[in-house]
Amino acid sequence: MSVPIRIRRRIPPAIGRLGVLAVLLALIGTLAAALQVHDVQVSGAHRFSSREVVEVLRAALGTPTVAARPEALRSAVRAVRWVADAQVRVSLDGVVSCTVTERVPVAVGEDAGARTLLDREGIVLGPADGRTPSLTLRDFAPYPEERAEVLAAVGSLEAAWGARLAVVERFAPGDVSLTFDGAPCSVVAEPTRAAAVGDARRVLAAWGASFAAPPRRLDARIPGRIVVLPAPPPAPDEGA
Repeated sequence: MSVPIRIRRRIPPAIGRLGVLAVLLALIGTLAAALQVHDVQVSGAHRFSSREVVEVLRAALGTPTVAARPEALRSAVRAVRWVADAQVRVSLDGVVSCTVTERVPVAVGEDAGARTLLDREGIVLGPADGRTPSLTLRDFAPYPEERAEVLAAVGSLEAAWGARLAVVERFAPGDVSLTFDGAPCSVVAEPTRAAAVGDARRVLAAWGASFAAPPRRLDARIPGRIVVLPAPPPAPDEGA
């Protein structure tokens, strides 16, 4: 009776090493894919859509997590106009997490029929939709420096007049027309000279004590003097 004989073939050392190397390469490829940025998460956006921030952070997708720089991503997110600040974290499992702090709208800009939200620095945040601030700035779009100057002076102007500002219109270079809540007329002034606005308020009170009709406008641009522009007389009754 014959007994089968098994012959074991020895694997050449070179082929064995290639097999081990192939396995290692496969493991490295799998690990590299696992350590790439594959997801973006944004929180903290309430008034504004987070879509712009997501698009900025999507540039990191496919980047190795060890190569993704949180500070560089933070700088890119802060360039979005409505973002005041941002915190960015990149996890080893490939998720970019970003928490944003929104800029706060304090006024509405009206220019050539367009309405936009403005923050306290005069930065345009986006279209003015839904609930908007009560303060309106008109015709300042080509003059961002003047717009910022006006917004910085709002608090002192309101304190000098004793009421909230409703509308600020650009009257001339460096001069504005101010309309306060409840005021019967506007005041033309330099936004940085709040004391002159306070003087105009006292002149208006004196005018009201002497005349029934309120003035058309007060001009507080001349130091030490308030110019009163009376309202035009009523049109004659054609039937009289």
